[in-house]
Amino acid sequence: MVMRISSRLMSIADLVIAGEPVADIGSDHALLACYLVDEGRCPRAICGELGEGPYRRTFEAVCKYGLDHLIEVRQGNGLEVLAVGEVATVVLAGMGGNTIVSILNASPPKTQSFNRLVLQPMNALVEVRRLASSKGWSIEKETVVKDGDYYVNLVLNPRCRQDNKLSETELRWGPLLMQDAQKEPVVRDYYRFQLDKLERIIAGIPKHSTGRSLRRKQEYEKRKKELEEVLK
Repeated sequence: MVMRISSRLMSIADLVIAGEPVADIGSDHALLACYLVDEGRCPRAICGELGEGPYRRTFEAVCKYGLDHLIEVRQGNGLEVLAVGEVATVVLAGMGGNTIVSILNASPPKTQSFNRLVLQPMNALVEVRRLASSKGWSIEKETVVKDGDYYVNLVLNPRCRQDNKLSETELRWGPLLMQDAQKEPVVRDYYRFQLDKLERIIAGIPKHSTGRSLRRKQEYEKRKKELEEVLK
């Protein structure tokens, strides 16, 4: 059976360490794990699911593709399903950024036992980058993929120390994405999309706002100016 996955998942697959075991936490029917193993990119995989329903559906999907001898489905909360250093890459995708932060914060020694964290937060990117900055984890790569909506992938190395703290601008827009804005069309398109959103929000705030509304407008105008500088 030929495996086909979305552009969003393919962008994650391209960031996983090839030839090494991988874990996908909150695996969305094991599509990514099945693709990686079926294509020979990873020798084996572990899928982690918290709820009984998702666990059952993931297990059934693995069996359907005939990969249950190479992919193990485990039920548990976050990284609890993994032993220390059991895999090279841990994928956390398709969930909110605050959930990702909570999972990575639950057991710092275990988190730092893996070679690579591939993260695709659905929101709260700032909080994920803030965690990496506060822990001194190296952000090795940031990529953007458009699959209907725009998705940002972060590749963290929790074993590699990075002492310089990110600025608020870097936390918001990504230190590596900002460097790529001039040479990567999809990154520029992502920033323009964000700029359009900011302009609509600002336009919706009354001109003569005071108090909280004024502070909110000033904050959005500051972000708009940041993006305009990046796109110059």
